[in-house]
Amino acid sequence: MIKHVFAVAILLASFSSYTATAQQAHGAIAKHTSKAVLTEDQKIEQLITSLREMKGASFIRNGSEHTSQEAADHLESKWKKHSDQVKTAEDFIKYLATKSSMTGEKYMIRFSNGKQVPAATVLYERLNQLNTPHHK
Repeated sequence: MIKHVFAVAILLASFSSYTATAQQAHGAIAKHTSKAVLTEDQKIEQLITSLREMKGASFIRNGSEHTSQEAADHLESKWKKHSDQVKTAEDFIKYLATKSSMTGEKYMIRFSNGKQVPAATVLYERLNQLNTPHHK
């Protein structure tokens, strides 16, 4: 009988320890996840900031080159002007940050190494990073 009581006590202690560890892990995951989840407006702000911080890159709009600061300012003003039509970060890229609304020309980014890519490609890549729980 004492052996059974002792065995039950060990099982209960092990279960309590497992439960506490599981609760701590769940809490850590929930805490990490809640920090990682951004609102759509925050994602758009992050996209604009990522453009603003592209040192040495040129933003090509309607055949003219602009600094990353100018590009960020331009897209930010477009967003403010059309915020009622933009509900998601994907909308922002698709409707405002892909091409000129005046000429239809694609926005391009030329990096310091000379490589030139559509701005939408760069922004969708950044959005994918933002949508992963461990984004930086």
